[in-house]
Amino acid sequence: MREQIFEQPAFIPVFEDYRFLMDKHVGITGHEGVLGRILSERLKEQGIKISSYGGDITDVASLHGWFENHRFDYFFHFAAIVPIADVQRNPLRAYEVNAIGTYYICKEIIETQNACWFFMASTSHIYKNQFSANLEYLKESSPKEPATLYGKTKLLAEQISVPLLEQYRIPYCIGRIFSFTSVMQKEPYLVPTLRRKIDATPENGILSIVNPDCVRDIIDAETVVDCIFHLARKYFRGIINIGSGEGKRIIDIARHIAESANKNIQIQGVNEATPDSLIADTALLKKVLLA
Repeated sequence: MREQIFEQPAFIPVFEDYRFLMDKHVGITGHEGVLGRILSERLKEQGIKISSYGGDITDVASLHGWFENHRFDYFFHFAAIVPIADVQRNPLRAYEVNAIGTYYICKEIIETQNACWFFMASTSHIYKNQFSANLEYLKESSPKEPATLYGKTKLLAEQISVPLLEQYRIPYCIGRIFSFTSVMQKEPYLVPTLRRKIDATPENGILSIVNPDCVRDIIDAETVVDCIFHLARKYFRGIINIGSGEGKRIIDIARHIAESANKNIQIQGVNEATPDSLIADTALLKKVLLA
């Protein structure tokens, strides 16, 4: 049963038709993450054959042996080091997994698979942050200037992968996923952190948050997976934003969570830096999903 925190955008239909995957073999990395777990569970519920790589994607021998023993029709690559604090704590490992590990995945797709459709999860963090006062929408062609080391590792993963995938004519889709959340998501991500702070605030109390006017494009993880399945069914090829196309201030996200929890508190905050925004231009996504 779906348990969503935010309303599903009207242009993103709930995905229900899995017939195109019947008798197909699906591969995946990152099946223990939120998106990978949701995608895997849906496929298993539908009785679709799925194989998950649970090892280290930088272990070349293990990865090659696993790919050699499988032939995939569709492959979903989610494995990555994501939390910004984890990336900052060990930048070398983050680069190794997010960029070099993705290269190894692409290499195996090219050398051992018969041109299966390949989805790679990227991120809005590769874009240059916009200032909230302007509320500019980020297109797939917008400037790439990551503000975080995590974003830099994911941009490098794209830069390494795309030329190779195109050279070998692999049908690939890179989904630049904007903010998402899930009831399964844990701290240090935004929504679970806000939820803990809201729960800890006494009734009629005051909660102060940092940078309340920063703007994010946020949807539920279930909605992200809906998009990914729609893209797979349509065999979309290329780079595409995955988001709602609407911006929400952090303070408004916090108020929504408090209201959903029937918590009567006052939420306020101070901007410690100029508020920024990451909002998807979803023109391409709408065109593909509504076609």
